Amino acid sequence: MKKKPQLYKFSEIEHRLHTLEPGQTYIKPFVTSKVSDTMCGGLNFLNNISVPWDLTCDEIIYCMKGTFRLTCDGESYVCSPGDVLYVPRNNHIAYECDEKCVIFYAAYPHDWKKRAGLTFVPGIDPEDMGIDPKDMPKQENKNEEEK
Repeated sequence: MKKKPQLYKFSEIEHRLHTLEPGQTYIKPFVTSKVSDTMCGGLNFLNNISVPWDLTCDEIIYCMKGTFRLTCDGESYVCSPGDVLYVPRNNHIAYECDEKCVIFYAAYPHDWKKRAGLTFVPGIDPEDMGIDPKDMPKQENKNEEEK
């Protein structure tokens, strides 16, 4: 049976943008391994933050609101609303902004977190990681509770 399109509403998570404190990020993965067996994607809200990251997947970023900056190997790529940025895997990068910004991301492959052995990604709610809580390491759960 053919899969049908799925609509995700910005309005359902917009409150997370309005309550995002400086130094925080929130990531909402909409398209996950549960939906697609090839790609994933979602929204990322950032507020005056720098998030260093070892990118293990190919990623396309679309800047929706504010100014987003990606730093890779000492070079900054500044995105304004409407700009699109392609980031190849196997790069050490940082997602950055000086004020609030919203980006859309699409990534390949869809299961990059699993392939990288990640059980925690800054900004993703545990229930959106696609990992059964009982399978998460005890130490990481403890660290999350302390934050």
